[in-house]
Amino acid sequence: MRSWQDFVVGVEAGFDTTWIWEYHSGLSCRDWLVEALPLLTLTLRALCQPVIERWDARYLAATRLIKPQGPQTRRSSTQGRWWHDRFPLLIDHDEEIPLPLSWSPEPRRLTD
Repeated sequence: MRSWQDFVVGVEAGFDTTWIWEYHSGLSCRDWLVEALPLLTLTLRALCQPVIERWDARYLAATRLIKPQGPQTRRSSTQGRWWHDRFPLLIDHDEEIPLPLSWSPEPRRLTD
């Protein structure tokens, strides 16, 4: 859960687009949680689920739904994993690095 929390805090603070191609890899910590929850005891799951939901809500607030570029490029929420279909609202962006076309409208940039 700590990895998901750290990832969300980073997205809220302004995602550094130097690592833009690692963004979806960073979401793997949330993938792991969805796979691990069913393996937990009911008591432990009851303790973890509200914490995950709070961080999910913060991630939703700090991101926007990806704009599909066409039927062939539309993501289909990989097995219900909606977090892969979102991009950060606030970015720290190097102009030399192109943003994915699906990150449209363009996120707000951090200013110096």
